[in-house]
Formats: sequence, structure tokens, C-alpha cells
Amino acid sequence: MKFLSTSLALIALIGSTFGFTHPKSDKPPSSSLFPPPRHKNPTKSTKSTTHTAALAATTAKLTYTGDDNTDAPPLSRTPPRKICLMVEPTPFTHVSGYSNRFNEMLRYLKKAGDEVGILTVDSQTKEEELPSSVYGYEIQHTQGFTFPLYNHISLTLDLPEMKGAQILEELKPDLIHVSSPGFMVFASIFYARVMRIPLLMSYHTHLPSYAKTYFSFMPGCEEFAWILLRWVHSRADLTLCTSPQLQRELIANGIPRVEVWRKGIDTIRFDPKFKSETMRERMSDGHTDDFLMVYVGRLGNEKRLMDIKPMLEKLGDGVRLCIVGDGPQAEELEEYFKGTNTVFTGQMGGDEL
Repeated sequence: MKFLSTSLALIALIGSTFGFTHPKSDKPPSSSLFPPPRHKNPTKSTKSTTHTAALAATTAKLTYTGDDNTDAPPLSRTPPRKICLMVEPTPFTHVSGYSNRFNEMLRYLKKAGDEVGILTVDSQTKEEELPSSVYGYEIQHTQGFTFPLYNHISLTLDLPEMKGAQILEELKPDLIHVSSPGFMVFASIFYARVMRIPLLMSYHTHLPSYAKTYFSFMPGCEEFAWILLRWVHSRADLTLCTSPQLQRELIANGIPRVEVWRKGIDTIRFDPKFKSETMRERMSDGHTDDFLMVYVGRLGNEKRLMDIKPMLEKLGDGVRLCIVGDGPQAEELEEYFKGTNTVFTGQMGGDEL
């Protein structure tokens, strides 16, 4: 019954947003909310290489010249902004690279003096254990549901509470930043169009790949995923993705106004001074002089980790593999890699990671 009511709510929300026209231009917006850079050659930041989504959205045309480009715009490039961040699944209790990206973004938005209102969902953590703030920003949680295909995450339509509308009314933000894909994105489209607020979407999970991996028994599932993505992201003023390769794929499949949210490194936590022989011994199963390959991330079918085994076997005894992380495919992978030079550490976090 709960799933049925959620489905009806989704149909109603999509129906209410369907009539809204999407931005006409295929180029990133050039309004006063998205001003061009004040100078052509931004100075290098010695404090961090982290590039926040909000700062990315302040340029009329972003360029990405490759992973060797370490230039990062100064935090003072634009005046402080007011931002409504709508993100699911929660990056505050859910462990992933996606979580790290949002937490780092918020850390630097705080340094830049930006004001952020945060809406997220976590139906799996006890209410009294939910975080109420991060870096001084209040976190509001709306009602949600557990995703049937991956029960480790919670999603939401922001119904019936519509807490997003309450945040927007109180904060009066310069822009809405919403994560995609998900269900909250439909609420963000509705809010952005009704309240006439620029909408920034950041794209983190490649939906067509997931459809191909998990729904291959359904004819046309991959194309349906692209249709859905085009409908959703055509209504964004700007879409940020996580690599230039993904940017090219999105554009080739008809999604307009796509730029790259560049990767960054926390140079305080990730520093060569933390090199540990004890950890290398653990990760290499005591063979510290062997060549060590490391995978850190979610253990799921879409990651194609089984493809590593033939290569590992061809490389011979002097090569080791360490897999760090957890996920729905963990037990299957441990069984599959039995008899190879592979160590599974399980999930790590914080300084240990």
C-alpha cells in the first residue's frame, strides 16, 4: 500500500511538472546568477584542488582540459550565494565517493561564505541519530522510502511534507542544486519552475549502465533510461557530471548544457606522510614487495570487478589485488576471487581509509 501511494504521488508530481518548459538554449546560462569569470587566468589555489559545484555554476562556459589541469578558481571569485541543496541518498550517513564529494563541497562553500539550506532523506537511521548539521549548515530530513532494488539507500519525493518548499520560502536561494538520478529531482523541477529559481543538477549514477546491468531481461530498458534522463535534464539550467568521458556521452545522447564537475583531492587527509607499511602488509597479504593494485568503492555488478580476474591471473605471482569496500556483490566477489592473490578488507572510512 505504501509503495502504491508513493507511485501515485510520483505520477502526480511528474504530471504537474510536465507542462513546464525547459530552458531553450543548449548553452549554460549567462544571467547575473551565472556571471563569467572576472579574469582569464584564475590563480592556483595552494589550499585545495577541490572544485565546488556552486562555483562551477558561476561561469558562463566552463572548460575541462584534462586530469593534469590543477587550476582551481579562488573562493572569492564571486560574492557569497544562497543555495538550496537537495540530495539523495543522504551523503551524511551513506558511505560512498559521492558522499565525500558533497561533504567536501559543503566544506569549501562554508569557507567561501555561502549560505546553504540542505534537504535530504534517510529512512533507515533512527530519528534521534540523524545528523542535524554539517559545517554549521542545518540539515533537514524529509519522509522517504527504501529503494526496492538496493535496500541500503533511501529516496524521496518530498511528499507529503514538501520541506523543500519551506526551505526555499525561508532561504530565498539564488539557485537549487539537486542530485540526479533519483526521485527528489522531480520535486526540484516543480519548485524551480514555480518559484523561478535557476536549477543545477549534478549527475552521479549512470542510469543507462544500471538499467543494462540489472534489467537486461527487459527489452528497451537502456533506451527508456535515456528517454527519462533527457526529459529530466532538459529542465535543468546546467548539468554537472563527473568526467569528460561522461560529458561527451550525455551530450551525444541529447542532453543539453552539460559541464564537468572536476575531481578534487583532500590534500590534508591524503598526504604521503601517512604512508604505512603495516597497511601495505595487510593489503598485500604480507607480500609487501609485490606490485599492488587497489580498488576502492562500491561492490556491485555495474562496476565489472569480475573483469579484473583474468588480467590478474595473466600478470602472475608478483602482482596482488586489494579490494576495499562493500556492496550487494561482496560475497559473490569473494567467492569468485578465491585462489587468486586478492585481499578483501571490507568497508573502511576516515583516517583508516
